[in-house]
Amino acid sequence: MNILEKLKNCSNLENFINTNFQEIYDFFHNQTQTELYSYKKEIKQYFRQARREIISLDCSNKINGDFIALLIESCEKLHLFMEFGLFYDYLSKCGYKLGDRLQATHHYCSSIKKFDDYYDKNYLILELLKSAYLNEDESKEQLTTTYINFYLHMLYNFGEYNKPKIIHFKKYIFSELQNYIFLDKEFINTILNINIADYKKAYSDSLQLLNNYLYQTGLIICKINNFLQSEANQYSQQLHKIQNPNFNKIRKISIDYIMSIGNPNDLHYQLSQGVTVIEEEDLLYKYLFNYGKMHKTKLYASFDTVIHQLNNKTINVIDWGCGQALATSLLIDYLKENSLNIDISNVILIEPSSLALSRGMLHIDVLKEDEIDIKAVNKDIDSLEISDLTINNSNITLHLFSNILDVEFFRLDINFLEKIASSQKGLNYFVCVSPNINDKRNARLDMFYRYFNEYFEMELISSRDTPLNDYTRYEKIFKVANL
Repeated sequence: MNILEKLKNCSNLENFINTNFQEIYDFFHNQTQTELYSYKKEIKQYFRQARREIISLDCSNKINGDFIALLIESCEKLHLFMEFGLFYDYLSKCGYKLGDRLQATHHYCSSIKKFDDYYDKNYLILELLKSAYLNEDESKEQLTTTYINFYLHMLYNFGEYNKPKIIHFKKYIFSELQNYIFLDKEFINTILNINIADYKKAYSDSLQLLNNYLYQTGLIICKINNFLQSEANQYSQQLHKIQNPNFNKIRKISIDYIMSIGNPNDLHYQLSQGVTVIEEEDLLYKYLFNYGKMHKTKLYASFDTVIHQLNNKTINVIDWGCGQALATSLLIDYLKENSLNIDISNVILIEPSSLALSRGMLHIDVLKEDEIDIKAVNKDIDSLEISDLTINNSNITLHLFSNILDVEFFRLDINFLEKIASSQKGLNYFVCVSPNINDKRNARLDMFYRYFNEYFEMELISSRDTPLNDYTRYEKIFKVANL
């Protein structure tokens, strides 16, 4: 019996959510669009059967809000727009923050009465998507999908009798999109170029293309390089010339370089708010320029709550989605600045960008004072194997999740969580800090924390959602014994 059948048959929905949230999340969020679509009829039936019970859930219990947010996203994916509006309105009244992208979807789900309303809503929707890109780290693919769904909503509802108006609207879209560089215009044009003479076929063909698009862009191609080394080039030479190297001096090289080339806007957009897999060297400099200070501010505050517990210990470090190994580099700096006697024996760096990973190894090499055994794992998180995470010693392990757990580019599913539990042993500390973007994104950190709290001997050290200077923060720091 799959989780959908269990949901249909459960006698107490709130209790069921609390004890089965991970399985619910895996079903509604971690399946591909095509896999989820195969259950559309059953999902629609369940929503209609249980809608009164769903919108009666007490959202002061945050996990109930997280559950409804999952349903809202599923409604968007499956084009269940009536159900989307019902669940969205309820959760919004509860004060749950869903973000600007889903607010854009709500505008065309709930308030389109006549064809001309699409023109009235177009600018508002594009501006909300722009805000989601600039302020909420939403990906180009997610935003593009939402905008295409806006067009498909129009095609489905008005395609039979308003073809000339739709053709005119498509031309209007072509001109409007020039001002919104965060959208995938090439793919949008592919959808808009589908002939709508048979509007039902055009709608179906568009959905199939959209499903394929989401599947392909959801994958990070794993470029495994078993012989990856830290880079040796002009940048390396600059770093090795630094007297008494530290993170700020390393970052200054990136600042100087970016300013020397005029700080071009296109680099900012190519970073996709810092979540893209970097494949160009200039983006390495730009990332440090844009986000280096933020990482230091938030991680130092996190380290203040926990690192003293490791004094006079030998530890391993696993830096998840490490990029240029900023979290590990900042840890090394923090230990020096606070005169802590903590010996870092082994470091595992996990990162899909070979460019960023190679540079990260260089940063550690420049900053370290003693020898560190570094294992560079050039993979995306979904491709990890237990052997990638194994360290053959009995040291305490410190896990650094800096701006990674909230990112929806990897599956935060039971398989991932069990890989961590199976590969680690003894005492483990987890430092998890991300931007406080909205409740929906925070739910991923909550779910990660909840797994260890439910199945292991766990102690919460810090849980904060307050801003830090100019940066938002959502933080969970905890230790787990006897993994």
